[in-house]
Amino acid sequence: HLPRPFLAFYTEISASLRAKARNKKQKKCLKVGSVMLAMQYSIQLPRNYDAALIRQRVEQRSKLFDDLPGMVHKAFLYSDFDKLYAPFYIWENLSEAKNFLLDELFQGVIETFRRPRVRSWVVLDQQQGLLQEAPKFGVREVDLIPAEEELEHLLMRERRLQKELLTNPNLYFHVTAIDPDRWEIIRYHLWKDQKSAVHTAADCVQTYEVLHVSEPRVKAAA
Repeated sequence: HLPRPFLAFYTEISASLRAKARNKKQKKCLKVGSVMLAMQYSIQLPRNYDAALIRQRVEQRSKLFDDLPGMVHKAFLYSDFDKLYAPFYIWENLSEAKNFLLDELFQGVIETFRRPRVRSWVVLDQQQGLLQEAPKFGVREVDLIPAEEELEHLLMRERRLQKELLTNPNLYFHVTAIDPDRWEIIRYHLWKDQKSAVHTAADCVQTYEVLHVSEPRVKAAA
């Protein structure tokens, strides 16, 4: 089952979307159980923390996620300027995310850094970009959703923005997701490098170096 805020949000937007579904395949995609979940925890490191330790950790642990069932995407993200280690995940559904949090993989995070606060969002859309090489730069943007804004209009605007960004040859991956508890929308995108990244006028922007990307689905399809 989805958490109550997520379920309330899903119920609100899915009624209009279901009415527009033209075939059984589309309706199946709109089942609650098929909703993807984005997740991120941010670990604030000491100012004198050796970045080589994070890079070593990623090199050692990334192989554990490259073929992980139920996971769509994981980016090992790091900001040396902010001393922030902040992996970003996308799970096929809530059940897979729950399994990870109760699994020994997450226990490894707890044992090294203590148990971090974990943010989560309902994924509205996620798309692979045109870039074929490994991305080096990541961006997470957050905007508050005004109480008076209709969600359907919001979704249409975000789709237009995503469609425009997907024409950029330097874009590797783009996700739009929503937090129905805080009523925030996030845009998460990975780029070839910092120079090629495109930013929107978001309320809050956090940038990262991408140390590694694990994508079991992409690897299986290759």
